[in-house]
Amino acid sequence: MLDYIDKKILKLLQQNAKLTIKELAEALNLTTSPIFERIKRLEKDGIIEGYVALLNAEKVEKGQVVFCNVSMPIYTKENIDSFEKIVQSMPQVMECYHLAGLVDYQLKVFVKDIKEYDGFLKQLAEIQIVKVHSSSVVLHDVKYSTVINVD
Repeated sequence: MLDYIDKKILKLLQQNAKLTIKELAEALNLTTSPIFERIKRLEKDGIIEGYVALLNAEKVEKGQVVFCNVSMPIYTKENIDSFEKIVQSMPQVMECYHLAGLVDYQLKVFVKDIKEYDGFLKQLAEIQIVKVHSSSVVLHDVKYSTVINVD
C-alpha cells in the first residue's frame, strides 16, 4: 500500500528522475535516510521499474508517429506468441497493445517520415500470420505524458 509520502516521491520522480535523495528529502521535509529506504523499497517492489531519458523524437529524426492496427486472421496461441516476439525486435515500434475487438493489436510506430513508414509496412507484410488493418498518421501531439497519476 502506498502512503502519502510514497505517492509524493513517485510524483516528484516522474517529473524529474534526476532529483537527488537530498532534494527529495528537502521537498518532503524529511531526512535523507527514510527517503532512500522508501525509494529502495519502491524499486524492490517493482513500483519503480527504471529511470530513463525522454528524447525529443523530432530532434532524433523519428518525429512521424503512426498508429498501426494489425489483425491476426488465424488467432492461435502459437501465432500470438510468434507475433509478439517479432514485435519486440522491431525498433520502430514504441508501444504494442493486444486488444479485444475488431483489431488484435495496435502498434505505436515512430519513424522519420512516411517513406520510412512504407518500409515498415513492407516489413510487416512479410509476417505471414498478420495483416495490417489500418494506419492512422499523427498530425501533431495534443497531449503527451509519461506521468501516471498516483493519487
